[in-house]
Amino acid sequence: MKKIFSKLGLGEKMSKNFLVILLVAASGSIIYGLPYFRYDYYDAYLEAYHLTNTQMGVFGSVLGIFGMISYLFGGIIADRFSIKTILTLSLVGTGLGGFVHLLPLNFTALVCLYAFWGITSLFAFWPACVKAVRILSDSDNQGKAFGWFEGGRGVVAAIMAPLAVITFQIGVKHLDDQTGMKYVIIFYSILTILCGLLVFFKMGNEKIGGGERISFHDIGKVLRLPAVWIIGLITFCNYVFTLSLYYFTPYATGILGATVTFGAALAAAKRWISPISNVGGGYLADKVGTGNLLLVSFLIMAAGTAGILILPANSSMIAVFTILFLIIYFFYNVNYAMTWAMMDEGNIPEEYSGTAAGVISTVGYLPEIFCSLLAGVLIDGFPGVTGFRYFFGFLIVMLLIGAVFVMIWKRYLKRA
Repeated sequence: MKKIFSKLGLGEKMSKNFLVILLVAASGSIIYGLPYFRYDYYDAYLEAYHLTNTQMGVFGSVLGIFGMISYLFGGIIADRFSIKTILTLSLVGTGLGGFVHLLPLNFTALVCLYAFWGITSLFAFWPACVKAVRILSDSDNQGKAFGWFEGGRGVVAAIMAPLAVITFQIGVKHLDDQTGMKYVIIFYSILTILCGLLVFFKMGNEKIGGGERISFHDIGKVLRLPAVWIIGLITFCNYVFTLSLYYFTPYATGILGATVTFGAALAAAKRWISPISNVGGGYLADKVGTGNLLLVSFLIMAAGTAGILILPANSSMIAVFTILFLIIYFFYNVNYAMTWAMMDEGNIPEEYSGTAAGVISTVGYLPEIFCSLLAGVLIDGFPGVTGFRYFFGFLIVMLLIGAVFVMIWKRYLKRA
Protein backbone atom coordinates (compact mmCIF):
# COMPACT_ATOMS: atom_id res chain seq x y z
CA MET A 1 0.00 0.00 0.00
CA LYS A 2 2.86 2.38 0.76
CA LYS A 3 4.12 2.08 -2.82
CA ILE A 4 0.67 2.81 -4.19
CA PHE A 5 0.28 5.87 -1.95
CA SER A 6 3.74 7.03 -2.97
CA LYS A 7 2.85 6.77 -6.65
CA LEU A 8 -0.31 8.76 -5.96
CA GLY A 9 1.89 11.51 -4.52
CA LEU A 10 0.38 11.36 -1.04
CA GLY A 11 2.29 12.63 1.98
CA GLU A 12 3.05 10.50 5.04
CA LYS A 13 0.13 11.75 7.11
CA MET A 14 -2.42 11.42 4.33
CA SER A 15 -1.13 7.95 3.39
CA LYS A 16 -1.57 6.80 6.97
CA ASN A 17 -5.16 8.07 7.14
CA PHE A 18 -6.23 7.53 3.52
CA LEU A 19 -8.82 4.83 4.27
CA VAL A 20 -10.31 6.90 7.08
CA ILE A 21 -10.66 9.86 4.67
CA LEU A 22 -12.51 7.56 2.25
CA LEU A 23 -14.82 6.43 5.07
CA VAL A 24 -15.59 10.07 5.88
CA ALA A 25 -16.19 10.64 2.16
CA ALA A 26 -18.66 7.74 1.97
CA SER A 27 -20.49 9.13 5.00
CA GLY A 28 -20.54 12.57 3.42
CA SER A 29 -22.31 11.15 0.38
CA ILE A 30 -24.72 8.66 1.91
CA ILE A 31 -26.19 11.04 4.49
CA TYR A 32 -27.57 13.32 1.76
CA GLY A 33 -29.42 10.55 -0.05
CA LEU A 34 -32.59 11.11 1.99
CA PRO A 35 -32.76 14.93 2.11
CA TYR A 36 -32.08 15.27 -1.64
CA PHE A 37 -33.32 12.10 -3.38
CA ARG A 38 -36.52 13.95 -4.30
CA TYR A 39 -34.63 15.72 -7.11
CA ASP A 40 -33.72 12.44 -8.82
CA TYR A 41 -37.41 11.44 -8.82
CA TYR A 42 -38.75 14.97 -9.22
CA ASP A 43 -41.95 14.28 -11.18
CA ALA A 44 -42.73 11.03 -9.33
CA TYR A 45 -42.22 12.77 -5.96
CA LEU A 46 -44.55 15.62 -7.00
CA GLU A 47 -47.22 13.13 -7.98
CA ALA A 48 -46.80 10.81 -5.01
CA TYR A 49 -47.15 13.60 -2.44
CA HIS A 50 -49.44 15.90 -4.48
CA LEU A 51 -47.02 18.82 -4.50
CA THR A 52 -46.35 21.86 -6.70
CA ASN A 53 -42.91 23.01 -7.89
CA THR A 54 -43.09 25.84 -5.37
CA GLN A 55 -43.80 23.42 -2.50
CA MET A 56 -40.81 21.35 -3.60
CA GLY A 57 -38.77 24.53 -3.41
CA VAL A 58 -40.02 25.12 0.14
CA PHE A 59 -38.32 21.88 1.27
CA GLY A 60 -35.00 23.25 0.05
CA SER A 61 -35.65 26.53 1.84
CA VAL A 62 -36.45 24.72 5.09
CA LEU A 63 -33.17 22.78 4.85
CA GLY A 64 -31.36 26.04 4.20
CA ILE A 65 -32.91 27.91 7.11
CA PHE A 66 -32.09 25.19 9.61
CA GLY A 67 -28.66 24.76 8.03
CA MET A 68 -27.93 28.46 8.44
CA ILE A 69 -28.94 28.33 12.10
CA SER A 70 -27.05 25.11 12.71
CA TYR A 71 -23.73 25.47 10.87
CA LEU A 72 -22.07 28.02 13.15
CA PHE A 73 -22.99 26.21 16.34
CA GLY A 74 -22.24 22.86 14.68
CA GLY A 75 -18.78 24.09 13.79
CA ILE A 76 -18.12 24.94 17.43
CA ILE A 77 -19.37 21.48 18.43
CA ALA A 78 -16.99 19.94 15.88
CA ASP A 79 -14.09 21.68 17.65
CA ARG A 80 -15.18 20.46 21.09
CA PHE A 81 -16.38 16.87 20.76
CA SER A 82 -15.41 13.59 19.16
CA ILE A 83 -15.83 13.65 15.39
CA LYS A 84 -16.66 9.94 15.46
CA THR A 85 -19.60 10.60 17.80
CA ILE A 86 -20.84 13.53 15.71
CA LEU A 87 -20.75 11.53 12.46
CA THR A 88 -22.44 8.49 14.02
CA LEU A 89 -25.32 10.41 15.60
CA SER A 90 -25.87 12.45 12.44
CA LEU A 91 -26.02 9.39 10.17
CA VAL A 92 -28.24 7.29 12.42
CA GLY A 93 -30.59 10.23 13.10
CA THR A 94 -30.96 10.99 9.40
CA GLY A 95 -31.69 7.33 8.65
CA LEU A 96 -34.37 7.15 11.33
CA GLY A 97 -35.98 10.21 9.78
CA GLY A 98 -36.28 8.22 6.57
CA PHE A 99 -38.50 5.67 8.29
CA VAL A 100 -40.71 8.53 9.52
CA HIS A 101 -41.08 9.55 5.85
CA LEU A 102 -42.85 6.21 5.23
CA LEU A 103 -45.82 7.43 7.27
CA PRO A 104 -48.74 9.12 5.42
CA LEU A 105 -47.37 12.68 5.76
CA ASN A 106 -49.08 15.82 4.48
CA PHE A 107 -47.16 18.91 3.27
CA THR A 108 -46.84 20.40 6.77
CA ALA A 109 -45.48 17.13 8.19
CA LEU A 110 -43.00 16.88 5.30
CA VAL A 111 -41.80 20.42 6.07
CA CYS A 112 -41.17 19.33 9.68
CA LEU A 113 -39.28 16.27 8.48
CA TYR A 114 -37.03 18.33 6.20
CA ALA A 115 -36.41 20.67 9.14
CA PHE A 116 -35.31 17.64 11.18
CA TRP A 117 -32.99 16.55 8.36
CA GLY A 118 -31.66 20.10 8.26
CA ILE A 119 -30.40 19.51 11.80
CA THR A 120 -29.21 15.90 11.52
CA SER A 121 -27.44 16.18 8.16
CA LEU A 122 -26.17 19.76 8.34
CA PHE A 123 -25.67 20.81 11.99
CA ALA A 124 -22.26 19.53 13.11
CA PHE A 125 -21.93 16.83 10.46
CA TRP A 126 -20.47 18.88 7.63
CA PRO A 127 -18.02 20.96 9.74
CA ALA A 128 -16.88 17.67 11.33
CA CYS A 129 -16.23 16.16 7.87
CA VAL A 130 -14.22 19.19 6.76
CA LYS A 131 -12.15 19.22 9.95
CA ALA A 132 -11.52 15.48 9.74
CA VAL A 133 -10.20 15.65 6.16
CA ARG A 134 -8.04 18.67 6.92
CA ILE A 135 -6.31 17.29 10.01
CA LEU A 136 -5.92 13.78 8.56
CA SER A 137 -3.83 15.08 5.65
CA ASP A 138 -0.55 16.93 5.18
CA SER A 139 -0.48 20.71 4.75
CA ASP A 140 0.90 20.43 1.20
CA ASN A 141 -1.67 17.75 0.29
CA GLN A 142 -4.84 19.74 1.01
CA GLY A 143 -5.88 19.88 -2.64
CA LYS A 144 -5.36 16.14 -3.03
CA ALA A 145 -7.11 15.39 0.28
CA PHE A 146 -10.27 17.33 -0.55
CA GLY A 147 -10.10 16.09 -4.13
CA TRP A 148 -10.12 12.48 -2.94
CA PHE A 149 -12.80 13.35 -0.37
CA GLU A 150 -15.15 14.83 -2.98
CA GLY A 151 -14.15 12.16 -5.49
CA GLY A 152 -15.00 9.46 -2.97
CA ARG A 153 -18.36 11.10 -2.35
CA GLY A 154 -18.94 11.13 -6.10
CA VAL A 155 -18.12 7.43 -6.52
CA VAL A 156 -20.45 6.46 -3.67
CA ALA A 157 -23.23 8.62 -5.14
CA ALA A 158 -22.66 7.04 -8.56
CA ILE A 159 -23.01 3.56 -7.04
CA MET A 160 -26.06 4.43 -4.95
CA ALA A 161 -28.02 6.11 -7.75
CA PRO A 162 -28.51 3.08 -10.06
CA LEU A 163 -29.23 0.85 -7.05
CA ALA A 164 -31.92 3.32 -5.98
CA VAL A 165 -33.36 3.30 -9.52
CA ILE A 166 -33.55 -0.50 -9.46
CA THR A 167 -35.23 -0.34 -6.05
CA PHE A 168 -37.73 2.20 -7.39
CA GLN A 169 -38.55 0.04 -10.42
CA ILE A 170 -39.16 -2.99 -8.20
CA GLY A 171 -41.67 -0.97 -6.18
CA VAL A 172 -43.38 0.33 -9.33
CA LYS A 173 -43.75 -3.21 -10.71
CA HIS A 174 -45.26 -4.38 -7.44
CA LEU A 175 -47.87 -1.61 -7.31
CA ASP A 176 -47.27 2.03 -8.39
CA ASP A 177 -44.93 5.05 -8.30
CA GLN A 178 -45.79 5.78 -4.66
CA THR A 179 -44.72 2.27 -3.67
CA GLY A 180 -41.53 2.72 -5.66
CA MET A 181 -40.88 5.94 -3.77
CA LYS A 182 -41.31 4.14 -0.43
CA TYR A 183 -38.86 1.45 -1.53
CA VAL A 184 -36.29 4.15 -2.33
CA ILE A 185 -36.82 5.73 1.10
CA ILE A 186 -36.28 2.36 2.81
CA PHE A 187 -33.14 1.79 0.72
CA TYR A 188 -31.58 5.12 1.70
CA SER A 189 -32.70 4.83 5.34
CA ILE A 190 -31.08 1.42 5.87
CA LEU A 191 -27.91 2.47 4.03
CA THR A 192 -27.55 5.65 6.09
CA ILE A 193 -27.96 3.85 9.42
CA LEU A 194 -25.50 1.11 8.37
CA CYS A 195 -22.95 3.77 7.46
CA GLY A 196 -23.40 5.35 10.89
CA LEU A 197 -22.72 2.01 12.56
CA LEU A 198 -19.66 1.47 10.36
CA VAL A 199 -18.25 4.84 11.41
CA PHE A 200 -18.89 4.00 15.06
CA PHE A 201 -17.07 0.66 14.94
CA LYS A 202 -14.32 1.46 12.42
CA MET A 203 -13.26 5.05 13.13
CA GLY A 204 -10.97 5.28 16.13
CA ASN A 205 -11.12 8.38 18.30
CA GLU A 206 -7.37 8.26 18.64
CA LYS A 207 -6.99 9.20 14.97
CA ILE A 208 -9.00 12.42 15.20
CA GLY A 209 -9.61 13.09 18.85
CA GLY A 210 -12.30 15.13 20.53
CA GLY A 211 -11.14 18.51 19.31
CA GLU A 212 -9.75 21.50 21.17
CA ARG A 213 -11.90 23.19 23.80
CA ILE A 214 -12.11 26.54 22.09
CA SER A 215 -13.34 29.59 23.99
CA PHE A 216 -15.66 32.41 22.97
CA HIS A 217 -12.54 34.54 22.53
CA ASP A 218 -11.27 31.99 20.01
CA ILE A 219 -14.59 32.16 18.16
CA GLY A 220 -14.09 35.91 17.90
CA LYS A 221 -10.67 35.29 16.36
CA VAL A 222 -12.21 33.12 13.69
CA LEU A 223 -14.87 35.73 12.91
CA ARG A 224 -12.13 38.35 12.43
CA LEU A 225 -10.25 36.30 9.83
CA PRO A 226 -10.83 37.83 6.35
CA ALA A 227 -10.03 34.46 4.75
CA VAL A 228 -13.07 32.89 6.40
CA TRP A 229 -15.47 35.46 4.92
CA ILE A 230 -13.93 35.41 1.43
CA ILE A 231 -14.10 31.59 1.31
CA GLY A 232 -17.69 31.82 2.54
CA LEU A 233 -18.67 34.20 -0.28
CA ILE A 234 -16.96 32.04 -2.92
CA THR A 235 -18.75 28.99 -1.49
CA PHE A 236 -22.02 30.96 -1.65
CA CYS A 237 -21.67 31.53 -5.39
CA ASN A 238 -20.64 27.95 -6.05
CA TYR A 239 -23.45 26.54 -3.93
CA VAL A 240 -26.04 28.48 -5.91
CA PHE A 241 -24.90 26.36 -8.83
CA THR A 242 -24.91 23.19 -6.73
CA LEU A 243 -28.62 23.61 -6.03
CA SER A 244 -29.33 24.59 -9.63
CA LEU A 245 -27.81 21.54 -11.30
CA TYR A 246 -31.01 19.60 -10.68
CA TYR A 247 -32.92 21.88 -13.08
CA PHE A 248 -30.81 21.20 -16.16
CA THR A 249 -32.32 17.73 -16.60
CA PRO A 250 -35.97 18.89 -16.53
CA TYR A 251 -34.92 21.62 -18.99
CA ALA A 252 -33.62 18.96 -21.37
CA THR A 253 -36.67 16.73 -21.02
CA GLY A 254 -39.40 19.36 -20.66
CA ILE A 255 -38.11 22.05 -23.03
CA LEU A 256 -35.76 20.41 -25.52
CA GLY A 257 -37.87 17.26 -25.76
CA ALA A 258 -35.30 14.73 -24.52
CA THR A 259 -36.61 11.42 -23.26
CA VAL A 260 -36.82 10.41 -19.59
CA THR A 261 -34.22 7.74 -20.37
CA PHE A 262 -31.88 10.48 -21.62
CA GLY A 263 -32.41 12.37 -18.37
CA ALA A 264 -31.53 9.30 -16.32
CA ALA A 265 -28.45 8.63 -18.48
CA LEU A 266 -27.31 12.25 -18.06
CA ALA A 267 -27.72 11.97 -14.28
CA ALA A 268 -25.63 8.78 -14.28
CA ALA A 269 -22.94 10.32 -16.51
CA LYS A 270 -22.48 13.36 -14.31
CA ARG A 271 -22.01 11.17 -11.25
CA TRP A 272 -19.09 9.38 -12.89
CA ILE A 273 -17.55 12.63 -14.08
CA SER A 274 -17.55 13.89 -10.49
CA PRO A 275 -14.73 11.73 -9.05
CA ILE A 276 -12.50 12.35 -12.09
CA SER A 277 -12.84 16.13 -11.86
CA ASN A 278 -12.65 16.16 -8.04
CA VAL A 279 -9.44 14.15 -7.80
CA GLY A 280 -7.84 15.59 -10.94
CA GLY A 281 -8.69 19.11 -9.80
CA GLY A 282 -7.12 18.44 -6.41
CA TYR A 283 -3.80 17.44 -7.94
CA LEU A 284 -3.90 20.35 -10.36
CA ALA A 285 -4.71 22.84 -7.58
CA ASP A 286 -1.64 21.75 -5.60
CA LYS A 287 0.46 22.62 -8.68
CA VAL A 288 -1.09 25.78 -10.16
CA GLY A 289 -2.71 27.23 -7.04
CA THR A 290 -6.27 26.95 -5.80
CA GLY A 291 -7.20 30.53 -6.70
CA ASN A 292 -6.04 30.24 -10.31
CA LEU A 293 -7.99 27.03 -10.84
CA LEU A 294 -11.14 28.42 -9.19
CA LEU A 295 -11.08 31.52 -11.42
CA VAL A 296 -10.80 29.50 -14.63
CA SER A 297 -13.57 27.17 -13.49
CA PHE A 298 -16.03 29.96 -12.66
CA LEU A 299 -15.49 31.61 -16.04
CA ILE A 300 -15.92 28.37 -17.99
CA MET A 301 -19.09 27.52 -16.04
CA ALA A 302 -20.52 30.98 -16.79
CA ALA A 303 -19.67 30.69 -20.51
CA GLY A 304 -21.19 27.19 -20.71
CA THR A 305 -24.41 28.26 -18.98
CA ALA A 306 -24.66 31.26 -21.33
CA GLY A 307 -24.31 28.83 -24.25
CA ILE A 308 -27.23 26.77 -22.96
CA LEU A 309 -29.26 29.94 -22.34
CA ILE A 310 -29.13 30.98 -26.00
CA LEU A 311 -29.78 27.53 -27.47
CA PRO A 312 -32.94 27.26 -29.60
CA ALA A 313 -35.60 25.35 -27.65
CA ASN A 314 -35.92 22.28 -29.86
CA SER A 315 -34.78 18.66 -29.90
CA SER A 316 -32.01 19.27 -32.46
CA MET A 317 -30.05 21.04 -29.69
CA ILE A 318 -29.96 18.07 -27.29
CA ALA A 319 -26.46 16.98 -28.38
CA VAL A 320 -25.06 20.53 -28.00
CA PHE A 321 -26.80 20.87 -24.63
CA THR A 322 -25.24 17.60 -23.45
CA ILE A 323 -21.71 18.66 -24.39
CA LEU A 324 -22.09 22.06 -22.72
CA PHE A 325 -23.63 20.58 -19.58
CA LEU A 326 -20.89 17.96 -19.14
CA ILE A 327 -18.18 20.64 -19.54
CA ILE A 328 -19.96 22.82 -16.98
CA TYR A 329 -20.35 19.90 -14.61
CA PHE A 330 -16.67 18.93 -14.90
CA PHE A 331 -15.47 22.37 -13.81
CA TYR A 332 -18.19 22.71 -11.20
CA ASN A 333 -16.79 19.64 -9.44
CA VAL A 334 -13.27 21.05 -9.62
CA ASN A 335 -14.57 24.13 -7.81
CA TYR A 336 -16.60 22.25 -5.23
CA ALA A 337 -13.62 20.36 -3.85
CA MET A 338 -11.20 23.28 -3.94
CA THR A 339 -13.16 25.76 -1.83
CA TRP A 340 -12.30 23.75 1.30
CA ALA A 341 -8.64 23.46 0.35
CA MET A 342 -8.56 27.27 0.56
CA MET A 343 -8.62 27.04 4.37
CA ASP A 344 -5.00 25.94 4.48
CA GLU A 345 -3.98 28.35 1.72
CA GLY A 346 -5.50 31.17 3.80
CA ASN A 347 -3.59 30.07 6.94
CA ILE A 348 -6.69 29.39 9.03
CA PRO A 349 -5.39 27.68 12.24
CA GLU A 350 -6.03 23.93 12.18
CA GLU A 351 -7.46 23.86 15.71
CA TYR A 352 -10.23 26.21 14.55
CA SER A 353 -11.09 24.14 11.47
CA GLY A 354 -14.53 23.10 12.70
CA THR A 355 -15.59 26.59 13.77
CA ALA A 356 -14.19 28.12 10.56
CA ALA A 357 -16.02 25.51 8.49
CA GLY A 358 -19.20 26.34 10.41
CA VAL A 359 -18.91 30.06 9.67
CA ILE A 360 -18.04 29.40 6.02
CA SER A 361 -20.99 27.01 5.73
CA THR A 362 -23.36 29.51 7.37
CA VAL A 363 -22.47 32.07 4.70
CA GLY A 364 -21.81 29.67 1.84
CA TYR A 365 -24.93 27.57 2.13
CA LEU A 366 -27.39 30.48 2.46
CA PRO A 367 -28.59 29.76 -1.13
CA GLU A 368 -30.30 26.69 0.33
CA ILE A 369 -32.89 29.11 1.73
CA PHE A 370 -33.93 30.74 -1.52
CA CYS A 371 -32.44 29.01 -4.56
CA SER A 372 -34.81 26.05 -4.95
CA LEU A 373 -37.77 28.25 -4.06
CA LEU A 374 -36.70 30.83 -6.66
CA ALA A 375 -36.39 28.14 -9.32
CA GLY A 376 -39.83 26.73 -8.45
CA VAL A 377 -41.48 30.17 -8.52
CA LEU A 378 -39.90 31.08 -11.88
CA ILE A 379 -40.75 27.74 -13.51
CA ASP A 380 -44.34 27.85 -12.21
CA GLY A 381 -44.78 31.59 -12.86
CA PHE A 382 -43.27 31.61 -16.36
CA PRO A 383 -44.22 28.29 -17.98
CA GLY A 384 -42.09 26.82 -20.72
CA VAL A 385 -38.65 28.02 -21.71
CA THR A 386 -39.05 31.55 -20.27
CA GLY A 387 -38.88 30.51 -16.62
CA PHE A 388 -35.78 28.41 -17.22
CA ARG A 389 -34.07 31.22 -19.12
CA TYR A 390 -34.70 33.67 -16.30
CA PHE A 391 -33.23 31.19 -13.85
CA PHE A 392 -30.18 30.42 -16.03
CA GLY A 393 -29.56 34.15 -16.40
CA PHE A 394 -29.50 34.41 -12.61
CA LEU A 395 -26.94 31.57 -12.50
CA ILE A 396 -24.61 33.33 -14.94
CA VAL A 397 -24.62 36.48 -12.79
CA MET A 398 -23.79 34.45 -9.65
CA LEU A 399 -20.92 32.64 -11.40
CA LEU A 400 -19.38 35.93 -12.53
CA ILE A 401 -19.71 37.31 -8.99
CA GLY A 402 -17.89 34.17 -7.82
CA ALA A 403 -15.05 34.94 -10.24
CA VAL A 404 -14.80 38.45 -8.77
CA PHE A 405 -14.50 37.06 -5.24
CA VAL A 406 -11.74 34.69 -6.40
CA MET A 407 -9.80 37.68 -7.73
CA ILE A 408 -10.27 39.37 -4.34
CA TRP A 409 -8.94 36.16 -2.75
CA LYS A 410 -5.83 36.18 -4.96
CA ARG A 411 -5.15 39.80 -4.03
CA TYR A 412 -5.67 39.00 -0.33
CA LEU A 413 -3.07 36.20 -0.47
CA LYS A 414 -0.51 38.56 -1.99
CA ARG A 415 -1.01 41.04 0.83
CA ALA A 416 -1.15 38.45 3.64
